[in-house]
Amino acid sequence: MKRRFNYTGRRKIPLENITITLNREKGRIKSFSATIDLSNMNLPADAKVYIEAYHRTEQKLFEYGIVGNPVAPRDTSLTELAYTENLRFRILVVNQLGLIIAHADRITTVQETDKNPILPVEFRDIGQQIWQVRFEGDEGSPLLIINNRIPNIENISRAAPQFIIFVYPAVFREVLTYMVFVEGVESPVDPPVEWHRDWLDFAKRILPAEELPENLNPQNGDSFDKEEVENWIERVVEEFCASRNEWIQYIEQLTGGEI
Repeated sequence: MKRRFNYTGRRKIPLENITITLNREKGRIKSFSATIDLSNMNLPADAKVYIEAYHRTEQKLFEYGIVGNPVAPRDTSLTELAYTENLRFRILVVNQLGLIIAHADRITTVQETDKNPILPVEFRDIGQQIWQVRFEGDEGSPLLIINNRIPNIENISRAAPQFIIFVYPAVFREVLTYMVFVEGVESPVDPPVEWHRDWLDFAKRILPAEELPENLNPQNGDSFDKEEVENWIERVVEEFCASRNEWIQYIEQLTGGEI
């Protein structure tokens, strides 16, 4: 369904009024379920309600009845969308003139809120490469792109120790290096960019006894210590590897269990 709406004069729907849950079969996302409470917003009862699932330029719109009688559609299938693991949702309330009078955007599902992943994974055709990091998420956050041309790659990327010990250390090094040396972290204590905050929290969990470098922004002049930051990134990667048991599993596979 193609949408053509006017966004003039819209009101924001509180996120606490919305619950969206993904439905899976054999681990794959098939559809969604949603509850929306608009009773306290004093909206026209005959205004139409829509839910839109989207990821970048890809989107699918679902009719959800009217404000006075919200009705879930029979079919909330998401299987025709390419990147269902990283979907966001928006709610649109549209009056009889086609004007959006209320909305909510960038809604995450219940499962995503619980997990809060800092490195979403997508499976795409990327030619002869096995993986890439692209900074295409919210606020330029990182995505791990894995080549879907490789047979059984979804299972391999989740469980194979070879994949985990070869790929993830390199990914972490690339993300932290990009965050500091390309974007620059405005404040290690309270970074305004959400994904910077998430990755710094992740690094602190890996190195709980070590303070972050005081300056993570090369633009801050003489106080930026390039060697200190590079060493910190390497220690994060090394400690991540040391904390994982995939290394032992991989060596056992190579040696037949004789280490």
